[in-house]
Amino acid sequence: MKQRTRKYDGLTHYLKSNNGSQVTLTFTQFDELLFPYSGLPQTAQKDKDWWANDYLHPEKGAYGWLNAGYEVVVVNLAKEFIVFNKLVKSSSLLG
Repeated sequence: MKQRTRKYDGLTHYLKSNNGSQVTLTFTQFDELLFPYSGLPQTAQKDKDWWANDYLHPEKGAYGWLNAGYEVVVVNLAKEFIVFNKLVKSSSLLG
């Protein structure tokens, strides 16, 4: 399972480095920036459930955005874009 979840490390890194309170990505951006070799999975382009904020199914993309501290708030399959919001949580006590 580790190999499957690593597929989404690029998304985690992108969101963490962006650090905006809201990030919108088009399917084209996913293909070009995050999945240049494989493209965004076909399931993600057709099934709204693929975008669920769900740690229990890391074969879907949730692993990538949840580990970056984001959640999906808008899925627009017709216009091919996804909106992520930074999760609101208390500041870390570690630093």
